[in-house]
Amino acid sequence: MGAGAGPALAARAGDLGAWLKAGGNLLAIGLDQQDASALPPFDVKMKTAEHISAFFEPFPLDSLLAGIGPADVHNRAPRDLPLISAGARVVGDGVLARAGDANVVFCQLAPWQFESSQPNLRRTYRRSSFLVSRLLANMGVAGATPLLDRFHRPVNAAQPEKRWLTGLYLDQPEEWDDPYRHFRW
Repeated sequence: MGAGAGPALAARAGDLGAWLKAGGNLLAIGLDQQDASALPPFDVKMKTAEHISAFFEPFPLDSLLAGIGPADVHNRAPRDLPLISAGARVVGDGVLARAGDANVVFCQLAPWQFESSQPNLRRTYRRSSFLVSRLLANMGVAGATPLLDRFHRPVNAAQPEKRWLTGLYLDQPEEWDDPYRHFRW
């Protein structure tokens, strides 16, 4: 569920509530108070506040938040976000939350908020993209990568290629991304 989905889901609130009770998983990304109010069995409250970083202990392996750490919610471009304040188990300052006993996770740090050519925003974009992909994987959503298929097709030395550029990176790497750029090797 993304931002702006509240009115569309309000008409089907009963179906959504039944699906959640039957064990369905829901990831809510970047919602505001109006959208969160459309979720039927929950009374989630939000406050708008600046989010920079948050600290929290590691989650157990069977949690929907497993594998997520404070670095994944670090915002290198502080801005006001609608943070969860009540009605769910708040993680950190409200940038993440889990609603009651249902399989509903709120993630207020949406990757598409940070697309930019600035290096500090690119890093936040990458970490928030990892955050969303980890949450989806914990909910059972499968992902695909061309990396494993490439083991069956070795590199042909006669044809120069750059297949490493696709499937390994979210965006095109730049000189800034090279950790050895200052060594002049």
